[in-house]
Amino acid sequence: MAIIQSNQQIAQGIWRMAISGAPTGRAGQFFMLRVPGAVNLLLGRPISICQSDAGTGETTFVYQTVGRGTAQFATLKPGQEIDAQGPYGNGFSLKEGHTVIIGGGIGTAPLLQLAKELRVGDPDRRIDVYLGFREESYLENAFELYADSVTVKRGGFVTGDVDFSLNAQYYACGPAPMLRAVANAAEKANATLFLSLEKHMACGVGACLGCTCQTNGGRKRICKDGPVFDYREVRDAI
Repeated sequence: MAIIQSNQQIAQGIWRMAISGAPTGRAGQFFMLRVPGAVNLLLGRPISICQSDAGTGETTFVYQTVGRGTAQFATLKPGQEIDAQGPYGNGFSLKEGHTVIIGGGIGTAPLLQLAKELRVGDPDRRIDVYLGFREESYLENAFELYADSVTVKRGGFVTGDVDFSLNAQYYACGPAPMLRAVANAAEKANATLFLSLEKHMACGVGACLGCTCQTNGGRKRICKDGPVFDYREVRDAI
């Protein structure tokens, strides 16, 4: 069991929760979170790591209250316990050089730890961040700690503001329509792009085969083989 350190609403329907007592992870990985003793909610909910601090032992998640499981997360108070299994999945590969990060909605959350790890790994690299939201934005101030530029768009796709012709590595996470737009643009520009996919998961470790997707190499499990893939591998699955 992990202990809630903080759990605060940061935007409409968006909460940031920090826990301690669980292993720390890296950018692109996730935990299966569950409220202990929750009635009729036997399965955990997959929540990506937003920030992970090995020094303090804290892991931070940013989640959206969209169902019974996440709604119960929002009721937790500091000092209460939460069942945190993980970290699971393969994280982002940290490539060298100029980096462009593209996030949409709640998909911006796992990209903050990515920006942090990229900056720590190479303080002199250039990092440009593009964040798109349907309405209210969040986390942009946190991204400014690590990025050279942060572009925020409310309404529509922020992908239209991204130059895919740069000699850079591209990373993206967000809703499927946004990922398709990013993949199309990257394909036209022959850009290097890594996507973090989102899908309902039951176990988080690849045992139930409930989150598979078709790839160039056959069907793969998003929870165990991903959630991060080269966009060319999963081009037809998004």
